[in-house]
Amino acid sequence: MFEKPLLQDNIWDNFLHFNYTYFTTRAWPMCLGIVLAVLIVCLFFLRNCLRNKQLYAGAFAGEIFKFNKKSLSDWLGLLAVAVVIIFTEIYMYTSENSLFENYDLMAINTTRSMRFGLVASFDYIRVIPLASWYLSTLYAITQNILAIKFFVVLQIIFMAWSLYAFFSYIPVAKRLVMIAVLLFMPTVLQTSNIIFPERDMVIVLMLGLIFARKYCVSHKLIWAALFIFFVNVAFYTKETCITFYFGILLTSIFYNIIKGRIVMASFVRPWRIIMEMPLEFLIGVSLLGYTVIYELLQGEENFYISANNQSIWQQLVNYRMELVLLGLAIGIAIYRMIKNFNISTNPLFRSGLLVGAFCSAALIVVILKLSPSTPHLAGKSYYMLVSTIFVLAYLFESISCQWVLRGLSVLLVVYSAYMNMMYYRQAKGEYYRQVAEFLAEHTIKNRPNMLFVMEGPYATKSLWQWIVETWSTAYRYYFNDRIFVIKSDVHYLDRSVANKINLYNHIPEIYFPMVPAPLPIKGDWLVINKNNQTAKAVNLRKDYKDNLVYENALFEVYAPK
Repeated sequence: MFEKPLLQDNIWDNFLHFNYTYFTTRAWPMCLGIVLAVLIVCLFFLRNCLRNKQLYAGAFAGEIFKFNKKSLSDWLGLLAVAVVIIFTEIYMYTSENSLFENYDLMAINTTRSMRFGLVASFDYIRVIPLASWYLSTLYAITQNILAIKFFVVLQIIFMAWSLYAFFSYIPVAKRLVMIAVLLFMPTVLQTSNIIFPERDMVIVLMLGLIFARKYCVSHKLIWAALFIFFVNVAFYTKETCITFYFGILLTSIFYNIIKGRIVMASFVRPWRIIMEMPLEFLIGVSLLGYTVIYELLQGEENFYISANNQSIWQQLVNYRMELVLLGLAIGIAIYRMIKNFNISTNPLFRSGLLVGAFCSAALIVVILKLSPSTPHLAGKSYYMLVSTIFVLAYLFESISCQWVLRGLSVLLVVYSAYMNMMYYRQAKGEYYRQVAEFLAEHTIKNRPNMLFVMEGPYATKSLWQWIVETWSTAYRYYFNDRIFVIKSDVHYLDRSVANKINLYNHIPEIYFPMVPAPLPIKGDWLVINKNNQTAKAVNLRKDYKDNLVYENALFEVYAPK
């Protein structure tokens, strides 16, 4: 019932309008343009030292392994990757194939983008304007969820290729098994929903590192320029990349201090350090540019961080698999360093990748205590994706015993299968769609239908309110022949949301009207989430038990008279 046509009408007009929205809403193109202009000037002045072939010698592992068509193990590794991608596709298509799949898809960020084009996140909440940049074009062509999920599958394939291309210093069979295990881990698989920019982040991150290695081998200026370009694309795609590259930069600075290249006198003539560390300088300028923009946009409190802030203990529980792998990798790294400490080669991209992974994890777990808290994301670990990629790669590179690697792979696959199945069974999207289908059949066209929604209860009132609001925007997107008025008791007597509700009611293209109300009245449809065991919900069930007209595993629908 809620399946959209394969192709949109007026694709070209939508393409122009949606992209106009994307590139002209907020000042992000100008800010990014200034950062890139500064970097171009820096590249121009550093062009000669960047061509110095003595710099960055040994920054990457020298040996490159290529696929051997005669090797059975290589083919089996490729088969493993193919099987996981097919499994991911089945996982995606057997879930709810509409915007009712989860709250993020039901919410305004998606439904508004499908009507007017994507508005880049560049404000006091998020500074990631390049996240999911392609949606303004994709939504102009199709808003069919099945077609969009097919595009996601193509993204996953390209992400797998980028991982394969960069980690070419790991033997092919081991590398392919590593990629298969990684794609199957919930850290990655749970991003196969269409709301996540993590796939974009991985692709641009790996492309940047691929160009970095090309530069370190050939010392051609074009590769250095492309590397720095993709460094900045990664920054403005997902904030996690900031600490990853900070870790790489920190590694190089520490190395150069040990080598005696950076001493106290160096700060009197800093240009000498810059000439010996041009890539690090360009990364530093990029980090500074992002930091300045971020500080200019942020207020006293970042509501996104505070809403997802949880205790250290909760982080340890949520990220238990990722943190165990990180601890194992750090232990191996310390052992190898004690056994054979070597400062003859530049560790910028050797040790730097692991240090970057550690910094990324430390920011999330220790400093920000960041973990998704909305009901459909709670317990998921995709925030640790950057760290997990490079930690797993380090383990597969460092562990030479095949039986140990096989045992580790089996343990990860078994644990991931359990977690993935658990998340799959927790999905609630089909129940939201079923309620919508019932109301579509039993409400009257072209006249207001009052729908009193009792969701939750949830951890905070603001979260509870937001979830109710997703009903308003999702129903408005799908119901063109109905008029719903969403009534809610969680908005009742809340002065802080009065202006917001008034704004919603003046955007009829995006929201159905919302009315704060203490209780349903005669003529209202009453929808109660069965998880809501508050006194009010229990009493309403008793009062209207004879008016129950529909129920499924999650909701009860009453028609009070």
